[in-house]
Amino acid sequence: MRIILITILQSIHLVTPQTNENLKTLISDLFSNYSPKVRPMIIQSHPVPLDVSFYLSSVNEVSEVKEKLVTTGYLMLSWTDQLLRWTPSQYNNTDTIFIPQNEIWKPDLVLKNGFKKFEELGGNFYYLSINYEGLVFWLPFNVFESRCSMDITHFPFDTQKCDIKFVTWSHFADQIEITKSTNGIQFYEFEANGVWDIIDTSSEISKENSESEVKFTIKLRRKSLYYILNIILPIVLLGFLNMLVFVIPVDAGEKMSFCVTVFLAFAVFLTIISTLLPTTSNHTPIIAMYLIVQLIYGVIALIISAFQLRLHHRDEEEEIPKCLIKIVRLQRKLRCKKARVTELVVLESKHKENLENTQYKDDSPEETCDWKHVTSSIDFFAFWSFLISNIVITLSMFLASSSQ
Repeated sequence: MRIILITILQSIHLVTPQTNENLKTLISDLFSNYSPKVRPMIIQSHPVPLDVSFYLSSVNEVSEVKEKLVTTGYLMLSWTDQLLRWTPSQYNNTDTIFIPQNEIWKPDLVLKNGFKKFEELGGNFYYLSINYEGLVFWLPFNVFESRCSMDITHFPFDTQKCDIKFVTWSHFADQIEITKSTNGIQFYEFEANGVWDIIDTSSEISKENSESEVKFTIKLRRKSLYYILNIILPIVLLGFLNMLVFVIPVDAGEKMSFCVTVFLAFAVFLTIISTLLPTTSNHTPIIAMYLIVQLIYGVIALIISAFQLRLHHRDEEEEIPKCLIKIVRLQRKLRCKKARVTELVVLESKHKENLENTQYKDDSPEETCDWKHVTSSIDFFAFWSFLISNIVITLSMFLASSSQ
């Protein structure tokens, strides 16, 4: 029994807690001959391997006009400082210390495609963790504003691919080498954006012009419901209102005012769309082209309506060209409407000779045909032409816009 007790007592090690004196001694020994101006490699010809990962918290803004992406998150940078190594047992098993970021060497990593001037990552209040093997972890949190080229062809059903590039600005790749991105893009307490969904992320390491660069790519898809309800649906409905001008009788006197009103409504929507999109000629949105088509339709409708009013107020005694009479007869056949068989109105004797030379004749009985019938036929053909073409153009454009 006594032997067992002695054996147990011998196996027990006294555990003493770390004290501030242990840390002071360790830091004093480590930094007695340390300079943050020197790369932390014993052999200075070797590069410092750097691991960079990105933890995304939110996508704050995607500006199509400025072509800018604003994100919030932090980088996780890790490298090995060969000049900051120690044996834990010599310092009461101290295996990790925390040092302010400006007191040790750190890579000069900057946002390459940023909107602002180059700024140092982190701040004076940031601490870096260092373990006894010299492995350093740096977690600078920031709001990153980066440039992002926008392709707004399929707006508002578009997807955008934005890059966030970081590069070691002063050092070459043979001095600081970004070797990998262990975690790529990860999410840290992520808050979803109200306009955009993240559908994919990736990271890539590259060396261009002797620079070591890491590129984080975020693929975004726009949530289009808001734009469908507030822009696309009103535009489509206005497009079908455009053809209703040919339903309004010429006698009503409202054709021209109706055409102008619809035309101005399309012009307003085109102005709204232009404020939402960048001023670039590289990518023209399909919805903008659709608005231009509708504006062209409006101009054509105005011209046809003006031409109709001109015909409607012509003198009844003025002859009707044969081509217009053919249009009237074709319209009656398409509408399956029986023509009223009667004699043409006999004009005054002084116009009888002119009427006989210009009267349209065929084997069928003569039909009544005046300028009112002509304008009604123009309305008929214009309405169906506008309706069919508008349906085809609307379906083709928006199917092309939503298919990516």
